[in-house]
Amino acid sequence: MDDIVPISQHEIPSAALKRAINTLQQGGVVVYPTDTAYGLAVDALSEEAIGKLFIIKKRVQKPLPVIVASVEMLRTIAVTNPLAEKLMKKYWPGPLTIIFLKKEIVPPALTLGLPTVGVKIPDSKVARDLVRAYGKPLTSTSANLSGTQNNYSLDDVLKQFRDQEARPDLYLDAGILEEIPVSTVVDTTGSKIKVIREGPIHIAA
Repeated sequence: MDDIVPISQHEIPSAALKRAINTLQQGGVVVYPTDTAYGLAVDALSEEAIGKLFIIKKRVQKPLPVIVASVEMLRTIAVTNPLAEKLMKKYWPGPLTIIFLKKEIVPPALTLGLPTVGVKIPDSKVARDLVRAYGKPLTSTSANLSGTQNNYSLDDVLKQFRDQEARPDLYLDAGILEEIPVSTVVDTTGSKIKVIREGPIHIAA
């Protein structure tokens, strides 16, 4: 039986938040509403939790993006720079994932061994409240099987995972989300901004 907890798109009740935090602390996987679609959250610093997430998504070929609650939390996992600082000040919170050089605390499993990590402060208040309450970065990969379309309702998420043996541990149901494109992705590790993926925020390279 799937563990489903109703919430609103703008607020996560304290009881639901406590359950989500407990699930994450135990290495579990939580489905939650992001600013673009439903996402899968695990502790981004836990090799074991990341491994479980890869099994659920059937994903091995792409690094996992991360959300943080603040710039202070970002600096625990990544090295900032002037290019990134300008973008952060202008567009965060919002659908902009910025690629930084990672710090040693970031497990290789999260980035598939790459020296970089993609991070954003999400526009979704629920997502921000979740990562703030947890106190550590969380993954923000889409709640779907690798290579399939994003899911904007929990019914679609449940349908996609129902036949799998490995499934998320907790589902935060915020109803049907607005179909916003996935976040813009930019790389700020070089001398110039490099647009990796176009999205809702348009940035000149």
